Amino acid sequence: MNRKNTIIAVLCILLIASTSISYHIYQQQQQVIDVQENIIEKLIRAGSAGNAGKGEKQTPATVNVNVPVPVTESGSCASIVAVRSDTHSGVIGKVHVELKEGNGNVLVNTNPFVESTTQYSVREAVKVAENYTNINIANRDIIVYFDINGTLIGGPSAGAAITAATIAAIENKEVRQDAVITGTIKEGGHIGQVSGVFEKAVAAEEKGMELFLMAKGQGVYEQRVKKEEIFGFTFVSVYSTPIDLKEYMKGKMEVEGVSTIDDVVAYMVA
Repeated sequence: MNRKNTIIAVLCILLIASTSISYHIYQQQQQVIDVQENIIEKLIRAGSAGNAGKGEKQTPATVNVNVPVPVTESGSCASIVAVRSDTHSGVIGKVHVELKEGNGNVLVNTNPFVESTTQYSVREAVKVAENYTNINIANRDIIVYFDINGTLIGGPSAGAAITAATIAAIENKEVRQDAVITGTIKEGGHIGQVSGVFEKAVAAEEKGMELFLMAKGQGVYEQRVKKEEIFGFTFVSVYSTPIDLKEYMKGKMEVEGVSTIDDVVAYMVA
């Protein structure tokens, strides 16, 4: 008898628990239904309000000037000059900058291989270009790639040229293709000095460049090789001698010194 009562008690407990769970589930489902009905009702009201407003004069929406305005794709390129590590001779190439709809990414094509110093220079160039133009480019991706006869792009000496090309791309302008600059780009748009300027200038002149820009106050040195025969042995010495590049290139190519990106743009971007 006691066993029977125990079984009945257990069944009653299970019945109560089952009823309680079912009621809880029902309440949750009802809440979901209420939310869905509320959303549907709001959508219906919004649609009715839109239909009622057709044909009426609409108030212009307020434009948030901090939000970048949609733009079309644009691009530009500038001449660059470098010194080959194998032959120590100057070589002319191009840096291309493209702007596409995006999320503010700066992308560098690493073919030919681009060293980390050059990649950093690209990012600094983009930052300076954005500050110079005072245009928000957060809704664009900037793609930079190099076209130069070499297997390695190293150093920051193309920074000023990359900045000029980026400014031209942002402002939908063009860079002079008969002009070239060698110089780093620093915070605030200042142009820094680089090495191998004489070799770069010779290569630029040989390629028919009309204008060669370098950092103002830049020292220019020509490397010379001296061979001497002593007791049947050939001794080779390499030394540098200062050159007045402007005088050296007189009648061949114009040479100018620049201090800031403002100077570079004045000479190269139109």
